[in-house]
Amino acid sequence: VSTQSTGVNELLKQLCTQQLSNADPSEVSRSYQHCCRMLDSKPFVGDESQISEEIKRKLFAKKGYNHSNQYSDTYEKLSHMDGPQNREAVLYFLMLLSNAKKSDSVALVKHTPSFSKSDATSVAPCILPNREVAVKSRQDGLAMPRYASAVLSAESFDGYSQADLVRDLLFVCQGIETNAIRWDASRMCYVPVSLIKLPKTKLDMACKIAELGFLYKQIKSFVDQRLSEQSYGLIGQAFCSAIMQELKEYYRLIAVLENQNAAGKLSLHRLLVWSHDTFDRLRLISSLCSQAGYANGGGLASCLHTFLQYGDPTYHNLVNEVLHLTTRPLREMLRRWIYEGDCCDGYGEFFITVDSNIPEDLLWESKYSIRLEMLPSFIPKHMAERILLIGKTINFIRVVCRDHSPINFPFSTVASGSQGLNDIIGPDLHNHISEVYKITSAHLISLLKKKYLLCEHLTAIRDYLLLGQGDFVQHLMDLICKDLSSTAREISTSMLQSKLETAQRATNAQYHNIDIIRRVNVIKLEESLGDTGWDVFTVDYALNGPLAVIVNQDSRETYLCIFRMLWKTKRIEHGLRRMWAKTATWERTLPYLVADIRPFRHLVNIICSEIQHFICQIQYYINFEVLECSWKELENAVDTAQDLDYIIDAHKRFIGIVSERLMLSEEHKTVLEKLYANYNIVINFIQRYEDSCETLKMNNTIREERV
Repeated sequence: VSTQSTGVNELLKQLCTQQLSNADPSEVSRSYQHCCRMLDSKPFVGDESQISEEIKRKLFAKKGYNHSNQYSDTYEKLSHMDGPQNREAVLYFLMLLSNAKKSDSVALVKHTPSFSKSDATSVAPCILPNREVAVKSRQDGLAMPRYASAVLSAESFDGYSQADLVRDLLFVCQGIETNAIRWDASRMCYVPVSLIKLPKTKLDMACKIAELGFLYKQIKSFVDQRLSEQSYGLIGQAFCSAIMQELKEYYRLIAVLENQNAAGKLSLHRLLVWSHDTFDRLRLISSLCSQAGYANGGGLASCLHTFLQYGDPTYHNLVNEVLHLTTRPLREMLRRWIYEGDCCDGYGEFFITVDSNIPEDLLWESKYSIRLEMLPSFIPKHMAERILLIGKTINFIRVVCRDHSPINFPFSTVASGSQGLNDIIGPDLHNHISEVYKITSAHLISLLKKKYLLCEHLTAIRDYLLLGQGDFVQHLMDLICKDLSSTAREISTSMLQSKLETAQRATNAQYHNIDIIRRVNVIKLEESLGDTGWDVFTVDYALNGPLAVIVNQDSRETYLCIFRMLWKTKRIEHGLRRMWAKTATWERTLPYLVADIRPFRHLVNIICSEIQHFICQIQYYINFEVLECSWKELENAVDTAQDLDYIIDAHKRFIGIVSERLMLSEEHKTVLEKLYANYNIVINFIQRYEDSCETLKMNNTIREERV
């Protein structure tokens, strides 16, 4: 309401005349001027809640707790009523009255003087515009109340109004320059041009609000730059989308503030209060952008995850929401990998990488690997290894095992999977990964045991390569003993293979699976000058397909070394048995000859006994201390295996222990050479004995012809 209105002036005069009828004219004039200033000024400074809290605080300080509570109840009832529309002005007017001097309030209540025309005329010029009221008050020596100076300073700054300032700041909050506020690229901030004459408090508030524009400009520049890069990836684009989602809330706030400013209800102080929470959010988002930099994929998710260490729940929830939206492509990649074995990673963002140049037979060993720089910090390495193993198992089943039957995941597993993948940071993911890992690994192990006869093939390796099938080994030795005594060049591989098959048909090996029998082959090693058949003969067990992952090429070479060592031991045992058979034959057929060579035969028997004892001790050590113990551990490991890697490691450990205990490692090379030297001495002794027997037999034939 303007104080220049005639009706208001008349009402004000009547009020002062009635209330101050017994007062002096000077006191009436001072009270009248005081009322004019109160009505002429803008009563609204700050919002309703701030004024109400200020009144409540003053009541509590002056009147106590009861008056403060009584005011709170009254204000609560007033806030739920339809009127009045200008509650802020009413509350502020009441607060100003409480701040007025006691003499003024008493004079207004107790005195009712007469008011003449001359007196009324003398005070009429006090009803002036704001600036004129202030000047006239100073000329009359009146002290202007504090609220009047505050309203004047908030209304205009040398021709630049508060509405203009608020309008320019709203433009700055959107990253738009104005005539009064410019962007300084060298200093990377907004600089006031026309606002340098502002009071310091107002300038500080304006700079604080302008910082919103700087943060918005920084965030928007980051998003625009990253979205223009096609190689930024899906996770990076999801991060930019999450930021844009937060900026939508910021745009809504700006729209609300512009509507408030258009209605004349937005002051500089209210703009600062409204932007306080938004300033904290934009500052955090700006920190996220700065920390992210040029990181992408799982590295970007790790950068965002570090901000979850904030103790402030508001910050924590904001970062958690941004991280959740950012990791949506990562969750989709993870879902397809653990359920389908597909690695859909066109931008190299997933922590699992695929080498398409690796052949099928090396799929399990080398095709898939973990890329540590893309591994999010909220996924531990042991969990990443299980995730890798799940997808690798599915691909192994489909590609190597040629099995395309569906893996039956229970409904509870799928249901928990949607929750676990949705909350990729929580414990649900770990539980779901463990459950899927068990199901896929159990499916593969069952396939290897039932369809590909894993246990049967391992037993066949023990029977043929580790000489566990005793009757087969003995019969094979009898069949090829003479052939192996020839030079290596004179021996045919096909001939040896034929005799091996004959030994299989003549012994209990014939009851093995036909597929197992066909896998046993004779291999002739590379020959050197002077080598005999014993030096180049060996047996191999050929495995292909999924079982070749367990018994790979390195394992087969180790088995060849073990076989040659065991074969040499068996050769000595076989030679000693032949020596005993020949000696027994002489005693029956040539008794007179035996009597002639009795001292020689006694010495030979003593040496053979020592050799027999030596060979028996070695065979006991090989069979019971090495092979049987290690084989039992391998059987238990295969029966309790949780995944294919467990079986591979158990098999490697088995052949490693066997090689170590048979002194085939590099550390025991000296001991093995000494053992082979003793073997050679025994073999030479047996060979000399056989040559001596042939000589004696020839001499006996000549003697019989003479007789």
